[in-house]
Amino acid sequence: MVEQRIFALGDDETVTMLGLIGIDGITLEDTGDFLKEFNKLTNDQSISMIIIVIDLPNDIIDYLIDYKLNKRRPFIFYMPDIFNLQEDSKEYILNRVYGAINKLVT
Repeated sequence: MVEQRIFALGDDETVTMLGLIGIDGITLEDTGDFLKEFNKLTNDQSISMIIIVIDLPNDIIDYLIDYKLNKRRPFIFYMPDIFNLQEDSKEYILNRVYGAINKLVT
């Protein structure tokens, strides 16, 4: 059986902090490289969880939600900077998650 790993994508501070507890990661300066790195990680069978710690545009958030609705692995944990996140971004994320849950339950 392949050893299962946790991997982080995000800002330098958080990736470094997670690295101190043994979690591998890649620092992304902007969201332009996000999908390329994300797709590489999702194709790696040894990765069971991806922690995303970078603010993402709405179209990429939509992509992540759709990905999780259709794929079981790896587990995706999106952790935006909630202290600096714009109010409309918070509302957008919550509405998309609510809509996805509503589709699953009804």
